Amino acid sequence: MNEQVTAEIPVEQFDLNLLPDGAKRVGSPAFRDAVVDFFRTELQKTADWIQVVVDEKFIRVAWRSKAGEFDPVEQALDRLKAGDYRQGVQILRLISKVRPTDVTVNYNLGMALSDLGALDEAIDHLRRAVDAKPDQANFLVALGVALYRKKDLPKARTVLEHALELDRNNPYVLRNLGGCLLALGEPPEKAIPFLQRAASLLPNDQHAWIGLGQALEQQKKLGDADDAFLRAIDINPHSQIAEIAEKGRSRIAQANMRDAVGGGVRMDAVMYCLGALEKCDALSPAAVQKVAMEIAAVGTNGINPNDANRKYTLRSLPGEFSGLHLLCYMYVTWKQFAPDQDIGFDLSKEYQQALNLRNLHKGER
Repeated sequence: MNEQVTAEIPVEQFDLNLLPDGAKRVGSPAFRDAVVDFFRTELQKTADWIQVVVDEKFIRVAWRSKAGEFDPVEQALDRLKAGDYRQGVQILRLISKVRPTDVTVNYNLGMALSDLGALDEAIDHLRRAVDAKPDQANFLVALGVALYRKKDLPKARTVLEHALELDRNNPYVLRNLGGCLLALGEPPEKAIPFLQRAASLLPNDQHAWIGLGQALEQQKKLGDADDAFLRAIDINPHSQIAEIAEKGRSRIAQANMRDAVGGGVRMDAVMYCLGALEKCDALSPAAVQKVAMEIAAVGTNGINPNDANRKYTLRSLPGEFSGLHLLCYMYVTWKQFAPDQDIGFDLSKEYQQALNLRNLHKGER
């Protein structure tokens, strides 16, 4: 017969997000019943006997594993693999009370807690994993990431540099160390070799490409940076990282536009903005908003203000538009109904001059 195991966790360590809305008041009968149901449901595949007792301070769970069945750790890991982080974490928290030195428990619990933002608890478990297996570079990477997320950058750097000593070709070491060096304000020349190597080893990793793009942008290698941002977008155009990459590409396009006039005002953009203002004067507010929204939709695929040969068309306005012309229309139309909206491309100087010209044409002072 398998041995009975008993573990307890403080009530405050139970994740209330796992409970129905009517059972989240700690100490209520509904809370106790829901907690009992949670552990019974999670452990029933691995245990043939389960007892859960909830009092004011602790949750005590006793169970006896089924003969020949996988243990609750495997059940929890299956939860994590399926993306059910909160369920997996709650079971691993319980098991860590009876297996405090279990490397698998501490490593996986630490990584999951880090992803959920419980950084102090994550770092504690990851340090236990590192102490048990100090030669495992991936354990050090996970600890370094948790320290980075806690904004303890010097310690994160030390941990990641130690991981690099253990495995100089580990792409996750390279990627995270490069990002940490950038966050510490080190010259991009220090980070770029690590990030280039990481992107080479992980060609489909958005984090590697976005980090490389940011480092190259800092180094003023804008063409290479734009290529890296574009790679990040191509991997998953609908992710948050893709949004960051789009903003990076916008910064580069804007820098290139300004470089063409030595950083000054683009008079062609002033005239485009003036034309857009005059067009808005002739349209209803609803029509102006329709134009703005259509240009924004076109912009999801990228608008290049520095390619005069590329032309764009709209359903809501006749004619063809260069990328810069279209961005000027976008800037002006959004100013009409959402003046605080940041379109990601600064044409404020050109817009102000266009306003002055329009007012002058109208005889306004």
